[in-house]
This record gives sequence, C-alpha cells and structure tokens, in this order.
Amino acid sequence: MLFDINKSHYKYREEFDEFPGIENHAVEYTTCVCGGNQATVVSTTSRHRNFQPIVACETCGTLRANPYLTAETADFYYRNVYGNVKRTDRSPEQLFREQQALSIVPFFDDILGEFETVLDYGGGAGGKTADFLKASKDLSLYEVETRYSQYAFENGIKPHDPSARYDLVIVSHVIEHMIDPVHQMRDIIDRCCTKDGLLLVATPIIDRQRARQWLRHFHISHKYYFTEDALIGMMASLGCRLVKQNNKDSFLFRVGGTPDIEAAQQHYRRGAEKTRAAIARELRPGWRSFLRSLKFWQPQPHNQAAPRTPELSP
Repeated sequence: MLFDINKSHYKYREEFDEFPGIENHAVEYTTCVCGGNQATVVSTTSRHRNFQPIVACETCGTLRANPYLTAETADFYYRNVYGNVKRTDRSPEQLFREQQALSIVPFFDDILGEFETVLDYGGGAGGKTADFLKASKDLSLYEVETRYSQYAFENGIKPHDPSARYDLVIVSHVIEHMIDPVHQMRDIIDRCCTKDGLLLVATPIIDRQRARQWLRHFHISHKYYFTEDALIGMMASLGCRLVKQNNKDSFLFRVGGTPDIEAAQQHYRRGAEKTRAAIARELRPGWRSFLRSLKFWQPQPHNQAAPRTPELSP
C-alpha cells in the first residue's frame, strides 16, 4: 500500500472534513469501468486525511474509490455539500477568472474551422471555454450549480438546450466525478453530440506522475483516476476515436464509430502494466526503508510458542 491513513508524514496532509455526516449515508462496492473486479489497495486516505479506500484495477490500471457513494448519496453530496466545501470562498467572478486563466480554447487553434456549436458540460462559471465567444462560436453551458451558471449566462454564454446537438462537447474535469463513467459518457454522446461530432475529455492522468504524487488527487468527490491507456480504451469501447491529445490532461475524440473492443482490451492491458510498474517503483526497497525495518526487527526463535492466556491455556 502506498498511502496509509494510520501514518502521519504525508506531504498533502490537511485537517478537513470532506463530507460531514457521511456515516448516515450509503456506500457500495463497484466494478471498474473495464468490468474488472480484481484490484490492489493503493491507499486508505484522501489528501485531506479522510478515510477513503483507493484501489488499482488489475485489468486496466485505473484507480478508483471502492467502496464509494451510491448514486443517491452522491446526489445528496453534490447538492448539499460539494459547493459549500469546495467553492464557498469563491464568488462566481473569481471562479470565472480562475477558469479563464486555464482556458482550453488554445487546444483547438488548429481545428477551429471544424465546428460551430460548443457545449461546456459541467463547466462551472464557463471560464475555461468563454474564449470561444471571441472566436465567434455558439457556446452553451450545462452546470448544476446555478450560482455559477447564472454568471456565465449573464456574460454571453447560452443555457444548454436539451433538444440540441453540438458539434463539440467539452467534458473537462467531470469524468473523475462520475459514478458510472461508461453509462454517463454514452448518455452524453447520445444526447449531446452531433453525428461524427467532437468530444473533449480532460481529467488528471495518473501515469504521467510518480506514484508518490497520486495522493494529492485523492478527494472524496473523485471516484476515478485514469491512466492514459485506460481512458483511451474506455472511449474506444464507446466507439470514440482519438483525434489528438496534449501532454497534460486533454483528449479529443471523434464520436460515432463502432465500439472497438479489441483496441480497448489492448489499451487496458498497457494501462494495467503501467500502474503496476509505477506502484512497484515506489515500493522498491531503498536504504531508508531498509534502516527502518532494522529498527523494528526483532528475531524470534522458530519454536516460539504462542502466548499463554488463562482463557485459552488453563
């Protein structure tokens, strides 16, 4: 195990209750996005030092919180806790400016002529995509937190039209929050994307970092932590072809293809190999761990008997 809640020397340790009253709500065990059930425990703690088991899938290498919130618990969490915990100190204007500083629009500079309508799905105040307005694109936003979406609507971004299909759909740092990414991404493709449209998925990619850095991503609102191959494999299983990616967190797909199960399985195998290798590198014995083991090592004779107690050994 990489991170144990019983140890206290982590770089990202914080005192912070991510879900007050969580003991009154239900959690459940789930399979991975690849359908795998076999997994290795990676961590028992979130970055805020809340108890949260994280496992690495043996089939595809994806990390996930397991057990995790049920759909009903997650709905309660996002409606009543998430905004108050994560964004209570940020006004809509502040969030918009923070997002705009991380604008995703430059990623599309070479293909701006390939689409006209854009949907920012789960985009907060809309700052990451607002610069599409300067490029004369028809930009809409879907966001459940009305405090932030209203600010976007007041600044030229349109509300999502459930009856419309969009040339480009952007799902930026949303998929890691999904309870069932396969089902939910398929739903977005079916309801929101035009035929052969573009779909951008942005999410933290764990195998682009040393395993020792993974802890900073572990938060109770995040269920999944993808490797590059596991994400591409999952999207291939949904009939999505990779168009391009950057070296950070963004992947652009063309939707509307036939699900490629063979390609998905190949990516899953590579993702699993990368995750296993990353964990092994981090757990590889070094001088410090060797000296710590010596400190607590006490030799015991092979014929040592179990301790006698009055209850068991009168």
